[in-house]
Amino acid sequence: MARTKKATNPFYPLLLVAGTIFALTACAYGVMTVNLLSPAQVMGEGAESSLVAFLDKHGVSLMMGELGVLAAVTCAAIGTDDFWTRRAAALESSIDNRRSEA
Repeated sequence: MARTKKATNPFYPLLLVAGTIFALTACAYGVMTVNLLSPAQVMGEGAESSLVAFLDKHGVSLMMGELGVLAAVTCAAIGTDDFWTRRAAALESSIDNRRSEA
């Protein structure tokens, strides 16, 4: 008997992407903060990269926006998980019923 592919919640891949982007941004912001504690020793005089400048100017608002997206996708994934589980069970049940009729 072949097993059917279990339906997954489509918000899980979105959650993975949003979490990865947030983690990368948070790490970059942390590295930027540590580097700016003593910039002359780490990067040399006046050698500020465009990413460091961008994160210095917009880093907090960027992370807050990403955190908002992450929270929304998390709530959507948790809120619809029961729906996707019931849908997969109903699909598997209908496939089993068709097999028993044949």
